[in-house]
Amino acid sequence: MTMDSSLLLPVPNRLEPFWLQERDVQLKSARTTVDIPSTCDVVIIGSGLTGAMAAWNVYQELEDCQKRANVVMLEADEVCGSATARNGGHCKPLTFIGYRAEASKHGAEIANQLLRFEAGALEMYAKLVEEEDIDCDMHVTRAFDICFTAEGSDSAKKDWDARMAAYPDCMRDSDVRRVDDKQTLESLTGVQGGLWGASYPAGHLWPYKLAASLIRKCIAKGMNLQTYTPATHLFASPAGWTIETPRGNINTKSVVIATNAYTSSILPEFKTKILPVRGSACSITPAPSHSAGAVPGPLRYTYGLRFGTGEVDYMIPRQGRGRIPGRGDQSYILGGAKGCFLSNLDEWYNNKRDNEEMPGVREYFEGYMAKYFAKWDGNENGNVDRVWSGVLGYSADLLPYVGEVPDRPGVFICAGFTGHGMPRIPGCTAAVSKLVSAFVIDSAITPSVQSQFEASLPKPYWMTKDRLVSKQNLIKSAMGQLVDEEVINARGKEEHLNTVCKDLRDL
Repeated sequence: MTMDSSLLLPVPNRLEPFWLQERDVQLKSARTTVDIPSTCDVVIIGSGLTGAMAAWNVYQELEDCQKRANVVMLEADEVCGSATARNGGHCKPLTFIGYRAEASKHGAEIANQLLRFEAGALEMYAKLVEEEDIDCDMHVTRAFDICFTAEGSDSAKKDWDARMAAYPDCMRDSDVRRVDDKQTLESLTGVQGGLWGASYPAGHLWPYKLAASLIRKCIAKGMNLQTYTPATHLFASPAGWTIETPRGNINTKSVVIATNAYTSSILPEFKTKILPVRGSACSITPAPSHSAGAVPGPLRYTYGLRFGTGEVDYMIPRQGRGRIPGRGDQSYILGGAKGCFLSNLDEWYNNKRDNEEMPGVREYFEGYMAKYFAKWDGNENGNVDRVWSGVLGYSADLLPYVGEVPDRPGVFICAGFTGHGMPRIPGCTAAVSKLVSAFVIDSAITPSVQSQFEASLPKPYWMTKDRLVSKQNLIKSAMGQLVDEEVINARGKEEHLNTVCKDLRDL
């Protein structure tokens, strides 16, 4: 079968990220059977963290009901070689930033629910890793958000004040602490130049190892894994659905789409709903100044460094390898550098070229630690070891799509995480797996199961017809680039015109 070259699939010869230096060599190109099965109960498309956790949760749901199912996982490339292998491994929830914006769109109660949902992910990861004895360098710590501009600091403070006023118990339960004094902020974090900050519980892990471990456990339960087998077409058939691949077709009762940036390759109606957005990250060896026994010594927190709209960097000082912190490699993972390329849309928007370094990011990363971390004494290259690109799946309304796809009974989606998947994936996959397992058992979603799904997931995440047909696209405006029509309409065209005129006068 000849494959359509226009399909949105991973490019060959992608840059090698830090997380793939310890591949599971047996899983990398694994095919459980020589031929792909002709029939099954569930096909999960995508082997990243979403696909792996979805598969795991489906098995858990079915076992709770004392049911079995034939599950097949299709992967277009190597196992877990896309976004999960190219992110920061950072489980850092939003705890107050953005609260006012979400409250204005959805109301205060739902805005609070969105933040509480993310905060719950850390415990879900910790429980899973502990109960299943998964070696993935899981470490629970605290994160610091640090604002570098007066405007950003003022906005963050207003978000803090608004959520604290409306939901003080939630803020206290989440252990969110603000730091108003700049000197105290630098003393606590080791970051210089910050104006305001706040900290809260967060964590980090080796995402590839977590996903690969879950896939292995699912294979032990009977799952059939087929790598280098892209799903190229999905159509209704007497069995329910038929999935075309270059190696033959699979007839299945239900499908889980866990393809994030590549979703429109199998669901064309998502071409304007989930777009590939290119990002960049690197790994850094700690300098002597930031190693054990030195001053200032090892960094203690993870970081979100906020410089402006769309320009947020993240940095994770890893605490070693294995189950005992402090042993082995303790590289930092630094990502972002969006200021280098945001103004050039072609470099990041609707771009899947993670086989290329993005312009300017290496130089940005090489100068980063000395610029922002006090007393850093790294080498002339900033101790940068690897630089890589990754393709994120940005949703048009900036929130993930989770649930049954409209007009496609038995097809479920969990995708569009907009570069913020780590604190969303555990809860989203748990929710969608309730629907999948119910459909496998009953060939339908009962009102009871639908209620359970809705109770477990914030309403703005629900996959609805309204979201699918919406013309809204907020991606560029969220990155500080261009003003989307909906944003213009929301604040009034006259106000927008006045702003544009003022900007032109200021040039």
